Amino acid sequence: MSVIEDVKQAVKYTSEGKYKEAEKLYKAILIEEPNNSVVLSCLGLLYLNLALFDKAKKYLLKSYSISPHSTTIEGLGLLYYYRKDNNKAIEYFDKIINKTKNFEVFEKYIDIMLEDKKHSKAFSIAEKYKERYPLKKEADAKLGLCLMHIGKFPKAFNIFTRLVKQYPKYAEAWQKLGLIYEMYYHDEEMAKHCYENVVNCGDEFCGYANLLINASKRFDFDDAFEYIKKIDRIIKKTNPDKTSSDFYMDINFTKAVVYFKHREFLKAYKYYIKRPYDFMKLKPLDKLKNFWDGKTYKNETLLVYFDQGVGDGIMFSRYLPFITDKFKQIKVIDKTFIFSGLLKRSFKEYKNIKVYNYNNHMPKYDKSTLVSSLPHLLKMDIDNIPSAKGYFIPNNDNIEKYKKYFQNDKYNVGICWEAGGAGWRELLNRTLNVSLYEPFFNVENTQFYSLQVNPTMDNYKNYKNIIDLGSTFKDFDDTAGVLKNLDLLITVDTSVAHLAGALGVKTFMLLPYCPDWRWFDNDKTTEWYDSITIFKQKNTKSWDDVIDNIKIELENLSKNI
Repeated sequence: MSVIEDVKQAVKYTSEGKYKEAEKLYKAILIEEPNNSVVLSCLGLLYLNLALFDKAKKYLLKSYSISPHSTTIEGLGLLYYYRKDNNKAIEYFDKIINKTKNFEVFEKYIDIMLEDKKHSKAFSIAEKYKERYPLKKEADAKLGLCLMHIGKFPKAFNIFTRLVKQYPKYAEAWQKLGLIYEMYYHDEEMAKHCYENVVNCGDEFCGYANLLINASKRFDFDDAFEYIKKIDRIIKKTNPDKTSSDFYMDINFTKAVVYFKHREFLKAYKYYIKRPYDFMKLKPLDKLKNFWDGKTYKNETLLVYFDQGVGDGIMFSRYLPFITDKFKQIKVIDKTFIFSGLLKRSFKEYKNIKVYNYNNHMPKYDKSTLVSSLPHLLKMDIDNIPSAKGYFIPNNDNIEKYKKYFQNDKYNVGICWEAGGAGWRELLNRTLNVSLYEPFFNVENTQFYSLQVNPTMDNYKNYKNIIDLGSTFKDFDDTAGVLKNLDLLITVDTSVAHLAGALGVKTFMLLPYCPDWRWFDNDKTTEWYDSITIFKQKNTKSWDDVIDNIKIELENLSKNI
């Protein structure tokens, strides 16, 4: 047979699932023609299909170096995507995106852009995908998803409404439609209906996981516990590929949240400690090992890694003093860099605590743990949350540095209206438009200060009664300096709220009807911080009652100036 006929036969073997026969035939050709770029590419793509990534890379790169065929470039982009090397994947996807007919290239490229929060670029790729495949439902679904990410929910709603009518068994369309009802229209009952349809379409894992989140948000714990049982049965029976479902939290974390909200810390940690390392975004060489079991090791060193977001780090750092008598040395890793100074200053009396900034490698240690696991390891439940009066010590120089901005004859109020660092499912519940604060700006004897860093919208500049200090912040020592000069902070659920609570600064916090787990079902006070007063939505549709109540309180406070 000729080389062309041999290649055709190998392709036929591949289509029939006879991979060994195809591999043998390709290798036989390469013995005679070692630089045949087409055969090298075909063999590389075969290995890619079998998830033999090292072998795929070897042959695809060699083929590319000889003659960069379109299919080779597509294969290299997909190879690096599956190896989670986004930069290299983008390099090859960029080369081919304007001429490829491979729908998988479009889908994976969009996934990377969304993961990197390059939403406009993702949308432009989705438009090309739709243009190339106008009748493909998956192209519509990706376009709808990108519309959601750029905030055009009504247009996305129209797409997914049409898709579920046209394809009533299309689980992904039902799931996205449920998200829109949940996040944009704040209609939890319709969201629940959509997620039930995801289950009916056969994707039980995705459906029940979303129903679990839905029940948790509604504080319907009976339903939530039933969904946990169903999910656990599915995992035990089928071990589904969780990456195929569009979630922003690992399912174990979602289950933990239900128990946290129910104030059952010890049950919550049963699931919480099972989170994968991908959740912490640690590099492979930095994977933690030798996890601490809660016992005392007087001659050893414990590494405490600050996982999750800044607010979580601030909240859980209060537990550090309670482990100082259990180890010879405690090495604290702040991966964010922005509140290391506060940590060092606030816990300096504990001589065996040393704070490190994360510089691409871990210091030496004997045991390790996550700062968020400390309550579990110390067996400290909701009934004994320590240091609610505050535990952070600000830098006096920073307090003095910011005094010049404040007016003694005014009631000085700091404001934050956007949350950061969370998945978009949580973010939309915690982020407001500064225009909602407008009734406050008319209160007599008040001066407002923006503590918002890099806000999404700059319409706060339209209000003459707001002085922007957020643009001057280099780290949380600066933020703390401003907070200690304030009479009051008004904020959404964000890291600045945690910082204010840890400093003992008087704070009014606006909470959505479905808040984050740490606020439980509280609507006035919180066990975490004595200085925070909660103002919580009565329903999901409006903040009017919250704004009215805060304005009344603000008017009373400002009269005393």
